[in-house]
Formats: sequence, structure tokens, C-alpha cells
Amino acid sequence: MAKRDFIHRIIIIGLLVLGLIALRIWVFEPVTITKEMANQYLKEDDIIIAVKGKELEYGDFVLYQVDGAEHVGRIIAKEGDSVTYMDDVLYRNNEIVEETYLSKSANHQDYYTEDVIVPRLEKKNYWILNDIRTNHEDSRTLGLISSKQVIGRLTFRVSPIGEFGFIDIGLTQK
Repeated sequence: MAKRDFIHRIIIIGLLVLGLIALRIWVFEPVTITKEMANQYLKEDDIIIAVKGKELEYGDFVLYQVDGAEHVGRIIAKEGDSVTYMDDVLYRNNEIVEETYLSKSANHQDYYTEDVIVPRLEKKNYWILNDIRTNHEDSRTLGLISSKQVIGRLTFRVSPIGEFGFIDIGLTQK
């Protein structure tokens, strides 16, 4: 009887481990926020869970990969949208988008975000920008980010424990 219970428990533990591995491979991607990824909502060394396969909305933080390097940014525009950034004002589809989540530094001299015009995003592409606009490792230098390059939407903070829970992404215009 004891041998059968032991084998039964080993099988259950093995199935649980396989289930966790499957979730990790197909559903969740943990990411540790680096200095380059950090902003006022995501602090350096935070451990965040990215959920794969979720529908992406304007303003979502996403984890994406370009040339083997992982980046975190905010969805500014999706397929079919046009983007114009002029004099620090974002226009999506010729409508002003309030970016209340950005914090300007008091000592910067130039425009916070350089002027850019993207006539129309191709199918399954995103225009992604960092909240720290002086960090140019986003669509301004990497170009359009395809849906295949997006790993997942950042949704849940695991660490530090004091901030455990869903991520505040700030207010964005939908």
C-alpha cells in the first residue's frame, strides 16, 4: 500500500511540474526590469510577468525582442494607424493623444520627443515608445515592431513583494 501511494504522489508531482513548465513556455514570460527598461511605473530589478498571446491595447507595456535583445515599451499605435509626433505632441490618426503618464525632466533643453511621421502602420505591426523618451531604443531607432517580435503584455508584478499585484500603466487615451 505504501509503495503504491508513493508512486501515485510521484506521478502527481511530475504532472504538476510538467504543467508549470507548459505554462512557462506557452503562457507566461518572467522578465527582470533592467535600467534601460525602467520608468516611473516599472522600477529597476522588478520582476514582472508578461502574458503571451493577449490582445494588445494602446498604452499597454509590452516585452519585445529585436536582434536577440529584449526591450520594454508602450504601445503607441497599432496596424492601420498613422502617427505624427510634432513639438512634443502625439497625434494618432490625426487626433491628439494626451500622454499624462510621461514625466518631463526640468533640465532638458530640446524637445522631449523628436518629430516623426509614420504615414500608416503595416498589418501586424506596432509603434512602441519608451516612457523615458531620451532612451531611443524603441521604434524610433528599431523601426516598426512586428507582432512576431512581441513576447507578451506586462501585467503582473511579482517582486518586490511590497508592490505585488497588477501593474499601473497610467492613464492613456483609448
